[in-house]
Amino acid sequence: MTKRLLFILCGGVLVVSLMSCASQPAESVELASVLVTAVPTQIVNEQLPIPNSPTLSPTPSPVPSATATLTATPTPSPTATATPNPPIIVAAAPEWETAVTTALTTLSTNQQPWQYHRSDDPTADLAAGLAHLAVSDNPDGALIVQEPLVLAISFTTHWQYISLADAQAALENGHQIVTVLPWSQMTPNLKALQVNGIRPNQPEYPLQTQLTLTAVPGMETAVSQLLPLLQNALQPAPVVHLAAVGDIMLDRGLGYNLQQGYLTYPFAKVSHLFHAADITVGNVESALGSGGEPMPKAYPFRAPPEAAEALALAGFDVVSLANNHGMDYGAETLLEGIDLLKAAGVQPIGAGANRAEARAPYITEVNGLTMAFLGYVNVPVEARSAFDVRTWDATETAPGLAWGEPDVVAEDVTAVRPQADLVVVVLHSGYEYVEEPSEPQAAIARAAIDAGADLVIGHHAHILQGIEFYNGGVIVYGLGNFAFEIDGDPSTAILNVWLDENGVRELELIPATIQFGGQPRLLEVWEPFPALERVYYLTRILNRW
Repeated sequence: MTKRLLFILCGGVLVVSLMSCASQPAESVELASVLVTAVPTQIVNEQLPIPNSPTLSPTPSPVPSATATLTATPTPSPTATATPNPPIIVAAAPEWETAVTTALTTLSTNQQPWQYHRSDDPTADLAAGLAHLAVSDNPDGALIVQEPLVLAISFTTHWQYISLADAQAALENGHQIVTVLPWSQMTPNLKALQVNGIRPNQPEYPLQTQLTLTAVPGMETAVSQLLPLLQNALQPAPVVHLAAVGDIMLDRGLGYNLQQGYLTYPFAKVSHLFHAADITVGNVESALGSGGEPMPKAYPFRAPPEAAEALALAGFDVVSLANNHGMDYGAETLLEGIDLLKAAGVQPIGAGANRAEARAPYITEVNGLTMAFLGYVNVPVEARSAFDVRTWDATETAPGLAWGEPDVVAEDVTAVRPQADLVVVVLHSGYEYVEEPSEPQAAIARAAIDAGADLVIGHHAHILQGIEFYNGGVIVYGLGNFAFEIDGDPSTAILNVWLDENGVRELELIPATIQFGGQPRLLEVWEPFPALERVYYLTRILNRW
């Protein structure tokens, strides 16, 4: 099938439409009558003349004889038979059949039926007299819906930006590695090129595709009745923009700044991205509070109480405490941290006063979609101190963390799946400073996806790891450190994820670096970021690309 491209400037915005030019064999054209209940009288009067009903005369009564007694004989009332009007035919491509026929069912009656006409070129069928109205990408019609048209490339391609002029050239002439499609049809193994630095989810994005309703002359009322029904049926699906980052450790220098009252300092250079997202997720890699005694392990961390408010001010909504530092200062401090976070409006997951609380999902509604979050930890025994984090597994009666095993995670995801449109699992697992996910790490993450999770967000390695597109879901194995005063590679990233009712639509990694003292900042466009190319390389290995 060939395509035609239309470029339209709407209020300063370039609108790009793809139009099919293929013809459909006559034998494949189907007419499906839809008969229901309301009478669009105005439409009938505009377009389709109502045939005159036959005039019925009463049957004359017999003339009585002169000698007969006159008895009144009732005259039969005339009975009229209504003649159905010819149908109003609406042509649309097969992908719009469900929405169009649903709308026509609402309008149709026995007196004035509407029919759906399956077509590969509705505009041509309208011109040929095969339909009265057409649902198509004709820019001259009444707008039904508009959505971004993206230039999509493989997620692991080291290409992020394209100029509007080059985008127009790719649309007109094609491009070897670019796929053109509506943003709603994106899959997570692809990424959309930013046009003049603007993403498809931003209002000023310049490339748009339209669906419109056109009609033959005299059908204006039909358009006015059908248009709002189609607009309602074909509204874009709701989308959730989720931001996520790696390990947050607000002890050491960052903790000192918090205690001095500089609550916005740790995330001052990145928090605008968190506030721009619909929901932001992190991993608090420390105890949080003022009490308790340090555990006998190599690096016990405790962020001050002010850390809870700092996370809230930065825009965090959900944080996992299920990690190998969550109980560095004992059960009482764990519970203190949970209370401080909740009081600040940040929801902790993966820890609680008992096993049921530690494994309980956090369920919230975002943009009309219900989201469930679960948090787990499963890490090896610490090599330096021989400390076994599994001893922190919450019990029926004792506080602790949610220890993640494949069957446990699968059980919890299966239980919450019917309650949520989207399920996100935050997993602290694997080996530190090892790029490849460990076997237990991969097994837990895949068990979550197999049970119905849409996204797994991983931590613990202290470095960025690859991303696996697995069984319809996405596993981000490791986001490295984020706000963390620590020696080692300062490379980090902010993960943006766009999700709809079908799961993950698109991913984006925004390069960042950790400055001296632990504060993260975004990289400038001119700064090299070899870690991102490394993530792409590891992703290709995981997915065997």
